[in-house]
Amino acid sequence: MKLYSIDTGFFKLDGGAMFGVVPKTLWSKHHPPDEKNLCTWAMRCLLVETDGHLILIDNGIGDKQDAKFFSHYDLHGDDTLDKSLAKHGFSRDDITDMFLTHLHFDHCGGSIVRRGEGFAPAFKNATYWSNQHHWEWATKPNPREKASFLQENILPIQEERSAQVRGSP
Repeated sequence: MKLYSIDTGFFKLDGGAMFGVVPKTLWSKHHPPDEKNLCTWAMRCLLVETDGHLILIDNGIGDKQDAKFFSHYDLHGDDTLDKSLAKHGFSRDDITDMFLTHLHFDHCGGSIVRRGEGFAPAFKNATYWSNQHHWEWATKPNPREKASFLQENILPIQEERSAQVRGSP
């Protein structure tokens, strides 16, 4: 088995949103916020090469959202999913299994790409894996968490690949 770190860039997110009820005086020592109270976060995925499978665990924020969306998160850095895969000699088409730890936009946004007027899975040869309970939560989120689960990152997997979306019962 071989493991590869796949860097997909950096983004900024409100420190209070990330740390919830933890007081700012505690978290800001390790993650100092900028003047807008935003902290920088790395988006790193794991690529596992084993027994004829190439398993990608999470895939970053993707690039299909509009400029207004990205203006809220200040994406920066030179790393992209495709560049990081290529650095190790792979491409999206080589991925056999796309494992989604959870369905927040910064972990699964790269699952889907724009195709014409719609969306399609970004890993055409992969089986997508998700926890069934979390899938239900993400596709029917409560109002407080709705902004973390973008339906265009999730539903096209089911629509185009329903026979290949796997999860626990």
